[in-house]
Amino acid sequence: MRLGAVPETPIEWLALRLGRIPTPLVDTHLAFAFARTLMVAVRLGVFEALVDADRTPGEVARRCGTSVAPTARLLHALVGMGYLRPGRAADRVGLTRGSRRWLTRGSPDEVLDKVLFGFDEWRFVEGYEAYVRGGRAIDMHDLLGREPLDPPGGSPRPAPATDGSPTPTAWVRYQRGLRAVAGVSAAEVARRTPVPRGARRMLDIGGAHGRFAAAILRRHPRLTAEVLELAPAVAASADLLAGEGMGDRLRHRVGDALLEPLGEGDVDVVFASQFNHHLDDEANRRLARRVATALRPGGVYVIQDLARPSDAREARRARLGALLDLYFGATSDAGTYTVASMRRWQTEAGLRPLATRWLRTLPGLVQQAAVRP
Repeated sequence: MRLGAVPETPIEWLALRLGRIPTPLVDTHLAFAFARTLMVAVRLGVFEALVDADRTPGEVARRCGTSVAPTARLLHALVGMGYLRPGRAADRVGLTRGSRRWLTRGSPDEVLDKVLFGFDEWRFVEGYEAYVRGGRAIDMHDLLGREPLDPPGGSPRPAPATDGSPTPTAWVRYQRGLRAVAGVSAAEVARRTPVPRGARRMLDIGGAHGRFAAAILRRHPRLTAEVLELAPAVAASADLLAGEGMGDRLRHRVGDALLEPLGEGDVDVVFASQFNHHLDDEANRRLARRVATALRPGGVYVIQDLARPSDAREARRARLGALLDLYFGATSDAGTYTVASMRRWQTEAGLRPLATRWLRTLPGLVQQAAVRP
């Protein structure tokens, strides 16, 4: 997936190829203005205000509790960005098909919570320079327990829900955001995750919200799963896991995957999605050995994570992993790994790596599975 300036006409394509487009301006001023505009529109409820009809700026402002003239400017910006479209009447705007799919609560594919978690992440990435200069990383998981995390400047906190429930804590926003991202690829993950014939027990390491585990369980009706997570993540995601409707087939277990017993040859699948990037290399080696002990013969250890490129041939596939390697380094003193590293952890633990699978629905995300002989 190409991130950055995207030409829309042959002339723009040629200008980009010839180096005539000032891409540093696109990747800085325009990128952060684009992101913040969308984040604010989501938090103010602009897309929800347009779910049932095209509306004027005044009508949207009344529904969102905002000022009319600035709301008009916001709506016009969203039209320019491609998230809204002009209505049949000149003074009205409406949702595009993509916005209705990704940015409204009634859609099964919505990613609103990940967009809203961007307000927290805005603060996290302010630490990039300190990290690169002196190697000083923040601990985002520790910061999640502190309020407020929104960046300074008078930006309002999210309003309480209309049912009177309190504003979500940062940990809850984090888990909702992760669940939203998981929804993009959950169906593909369920289809492509290797599950041994006759498998009955799966251990999901670090998958608090349970969306991946639930998708896999729906595809394999005899399978049950435990989601092993730290206490704050379990507390923040209990309602999300229960909402999957899997009953006793899908449960939380509180514990640290590096310390908690994983099993003794009685687990069919150990699944870890976007968990390994929080561990250093030695911790990942240790985890692989513990997983190998937990698996039955023929059991599978599935590492699902963003991969960073090992050479120029992988750069096009793994550019997102390279970008987020910096993010995870600065926010948890860890980072993404190459596919070769993942396979090495598995091999050294006595497992037999299978062919690497690159997911199509989330470019840069890989499944590296290995079997216990």
